[in-house]
Amino acid sequence: MGLVNRDESNRLIVTDADRLIRHWAASYNYLIANRFEEYYTFDTDFDVFVSRFAKIPKQIKMALTLHAAAWLIAPYVRPTDVHAYVSPTMRKKELDLLVKALKISPIERRGNVKLVTPYDEGVFYNSQFVNRVKVVSAVQLYVDLFNYPGRGEEAAQKVLERITREWRTRVVRHP
Repeated sequence: MGLVNRDESNRLIVTDADRLIRHWAASYNYLIANRFEEYYTFDTDFDVFVSRFAKIPKQIKMALTLHAAAWLIAPYVRPTDVHAYVSPTMRKKELDLLVKALKISPIERRGNVKLVTPYDEGVFYNSQFVNRVKVVSAVQLYVDLFNYPGRGEEAAQKVLERITREWRTRVVRHP
């Protein structure tokens, strides 16, 4: 497909990053690939609720994704719910700490907070802190949003614009 080549050391080199990320996103479906546990918060102020994520103990492996993460990285669509990846190896004690820190309650369905067990821990690769809140990488965020209903594609486009801008800046700075 002309998306990657090998250099003289036989390492893979991405030759068309934009097309590569778009192909990846088109073949991935966040809702099918992951497992969800529903919770509810009574907080009506999104910023107040999300600030609690900054206080989560560091040993708890988690990262925001979808519209909540996009709001922190490239604000465009105001989130109505919060999705956070949690490690598939999270112990009950860690889950209890997380639930207590976030002040959320389990609910059978239609919760406004989703704790997401990923199909693969690769979703945590290159996670970053934004306002002291851990969020997935911009690339993972784009892929998660791309096929997500409820304006996901629009938010994904804003994230992609940021990614592309950063890539071009790096290429200019580091020829």
